[in-house]
Amino acid sequence: MSRFFFYWQYALRNLWRNRRWSAFAIFSVAAGVATVVALRSLGLAIEDALTSNVRASNHGDITLLRGSSIIFGTIDSPEDAEVFSPSQLTFLRDWVAQRGGTMAEYISTGKQVSAVDAAGAGTQTVGRLQLITTFFIDPATYPPTQDIRASDPSNVPLGELFQGTEDEVVVSENFAEAQGIEVGDQVRISGTDMPFVVRGIVPTQAEAGLRDIFSAFFGFVYLDRSQAESLSVNPLPNRISIALPDGTTSEEILAASREIQYVADRTITVPRLIEQNQVIADLTGRFVVIMGLGAMLIGGVGIINTMLVMVRRRTEEIAALKTFGLKGRQVAMLFMAEALLLGFVGSLLGGVLGTLMSALTNAYGETFIQQPLTWRLYPEALLFGLVLGLVVTGVFGVLPVLTAVRIRPAIILRPNEPHIPAVGVLQGLGAIIFVVVSLGIIAGQILGPFPDRVPGPRRFSDLLTTTFASPTLVGIIGVAATLAILGLLVGLLWLIVWLVGKLPSFGWVDLRLALRNLSTRRTRTATTLLALSAGMFALSSITFVGAGIREILQITISSTFGGNILIFPLLPPQIAQPLIEGRLESLEGVEYRTLFTIYDGRVAEIDGRTTAEIAQAAAAAAASATTQPQDTGRGLSSGQPPPPTGRLPRQNVYVNLSMRYTDNPNYVGGEVVAGRALTLEDTGQPVALVQLTEELQPLGIQVGSTLMLEVDRQVYTFTVVGLLSEDSPLSSNIAFGDIIVPDATLPGANFDTQLNVVQASDEALNDVLVGIASLPLVFPLDITFVDGILSRFIEQFSALPILVGILSLGAAAVIMANTVALATLERRRQIGILKAIGLKGRRVLRVMLLENLVVTLLGGVIGIGLSALGVGIMRQLADFREFVHIPDEAIPVALALVAAAVVIGALATFLSANVAIRERVLNVLRYE
Repeated sequence: MSRFFFYWQYALRNLWRNRRWSAFAIFSVAAGVATVVALRSLGLAIEDALTSNVRASNHGDITLLRGSSIIFGTIDSPEDAEVFSPSQLTFLRDWVAQRGGTMAEYISTGKQVSAVDAAGAGTQTVGRLQLITTFFIDPATYPPTQDIRASDPSNVPLGELFQGTEDEVVVSENFAEAQGIEVGDQVRISGTDMPFVVRGIVPTQAEAGLRDIFSAFFGFVYLDRSQAESLSVNPLPNRISIALPDGTTSEEILAASREIQYVADRTITVPRLIEQNQVIADLTGRFVVIMGLGAMLIGGVGIINTMLVMVRRRTEEIAALKTFGLKGRQVAMLFMAEALLLGFVGSLLGGVLGTLMSALTNAYGETFIQQPLTWRLYPEALLFGLVLGLVVTGVFGVLPVLTAVRIRPAIILRPNEPHIPAVGVLQGLGAIIFVVVSLGIIAGQILGPFPDRVPGPRRFSDLLTTTFASPTLVGIIGVAATLAILGLLVGLLWLIVWLVGKLPSFGWVDLRLALRNLSTRRTRTATTLLALSAGMFALSSITFVGAGIREILQITISSTFGGNILIFPLLPPQIAQPLIEGRLESLEGVEYRTLFTIYDGRVAEIDGRTTAEIAQAAAAAAASATTQPQDTGRGLSSGQPPPPTGRLPRQNVYVNLSMRYTDNPNYVGGEVVAGRALTLEDTGQPVALVQLTEELQPLGIQVGSTLMLEVDRQVYTFTVVGLLSEDSPLSSNIAFGDIIVPDATLPGANFDTQLNVVQASDEALNDVLVGIASLPLVFPLDITFVDGILSRFIEQFSALPILVGILSLGAAAVIMANTVALATLERRRQIGILKAIGLKGRRVLRVMLLENLVVTLLGGVIGIGLSALGVGIMRQLADFREFVHIPDEAIPVALALVAAAVVIGALATFLSANVAIRERVLNVLRYE
């Protein structure tokens, strides 16, 4: 027992004696533990949010739904809407009454809504129309469970907000914020010219969440169900929420749902929701903690670096201890005690910091699950971080301990040669295996069990099942692969640091000293560079890729469709098209119009040959090529057909034809790889533009080919004037069709569908949208709506990676400070000599500042450069000319990250080197 106390007392005294540098090691551990605790707290907060009060968020124990739309309900016409029939409603009302429950019948659909502002005497302006979820409810019965209470006017129940007039609406907070709406303002709803008065604003979470992402993104409104018909909506409900009596068990709810589920397309029950949300919360919790282990590894690297420096500086002390009789295992215990003390103190500090940081992580978690999260203290997260910090510190302390054990007592006789023996191959391999196994067990426990069965061939499936059934084995394999990749990256960065050290200094002495010092401890500098560049890459790549995708889609959608408004009528085209054309004629600001009319057809002949003849000839050529002798290098024998390439043509080729009318003289709509595009002069002419799809390409269609197309049992002949690339933006089925022909070239053929596209001027865009939306069952869609959806999806699903990137970058800043502190400690004698020969302290500090700014800027350039390279590759695959390009809207982020790199380097230098620089020269030289 006395020996045990000796180990801890001796370790504690050594850490206190070197407290200045021990503090940075403690902060390295604290940074990693704080990240893990914050992310674990986030996972638990998400679990609480998803599994608590599910009955209220579902508006009952059972919800029945009609219609296939999951995003925002049905937008079908009243005649075609999928709704509950009167007989089904009668049955459900009787069924609920027999069980003593309550029921709410309502309609969920999609409508375009915008704010109306007074712009002067007798005039109004309308904000941008936004497609949002619209709920037609009975205020007296909705919802059947816990009341929805407004945020403005505060705490007023939803049912009391409606006053019985025809022109009232209640809106969600997120929609009100986006449109700048307040209580008493007016909004315009598609399908009518009548403005609606906003009676109240309710919290977004009343309807939004994982079950209704669309409402979470764009918002929703409540309308009285009596207004459904006036807005061209079927008054019969497509949603029914049922609340059974209090105390009903989960088994009883499930049994009850099975009795009535046949009347609905989908049935949602509280027990099933809890199970699903529990799985989502569990997977999310595992995901965020696994991502946070990167910061924990950074803290472990800080422990290794600190203890290795301590071992180097205390070689004489270790040799003296061995001379006095301590065994190698006792020296190992001394240094392991130091590592564990560092881990314990760092874990305690990290637990406190992580708890405080959990308020920040909750904000990102709310963005991810689109629900509010409640902050509270989670003892489980604190205990998890404390144990993990101690274990990881102990694991990473093995290598310095092995180095200390190998120091020989004979060094005490040669104090001027403090050589540190290298760790043996077997010892090093054993230490690596120990680290991999230990961290793999930890990762496996976090990952948890995998599915019991894996689809595939029996032997392969059995192998995967055996492997994945053991999360520990998966964790070990994952850690081994991760460390191997990290080792490779450190090696590459080691080479970069070596190359940077060889750069010319252009006669600048300070730069020469900084570059030389930079390459003195290349491995440590490379690990610091890896931590910085990883954080920079995580943050920049998410921003760059998101902005790049949005930019590409904006350009491709606009160029593909030839306008900025898409019009979707829910009425039959024969009825809708005259209404649309009449309204467009009356609206100012409409610059160009394009109409796509889509037909189903079949390729009958190509240059006088049927597709069956072409397919038979290709098959014969392929068979002949396989029986001919191989080419010996002197070319094919005379008359031998070349071997076929790609897929063989089909005997019957069915295509989509798009007859395009446009008055836009500059509209091309796709990348023409051969020939020319269609022009206004081609109207009525039998010419065609062909997209080289997988079905059409083997037919050998060329510019000038003659196509005979069978459409609606009629045959039409066209001459091919241009070819579109198979990789043209967007799918051909959306607007173009496989073959595009000019207007008035398919007389008498019945079409499948029509799509109107309008190019409106920027200043008249809102008025045009509102004018079209006032038509019943006609939905104009601003193409920036697609950008809005994409932006919100990127914002949601990148929230957690951004959070982890921020936390990892913070951990990288700490390890940067630790690296500077250790470099200062190792170079105290060098600093003393420089000051002794006349260098001022501030110049020495400037050299170290320059050295660390090079490291941080290099880390920023590597991280941001890799992100820009990824965007360049993405743009190249999307057929964009520019290769490496940072999207314009992402440039401020890039500049901010560069500035952050500079700040990290400067702060790390001032905090860790400034104190040592101010030490007196005699003190440094005397004790060094």
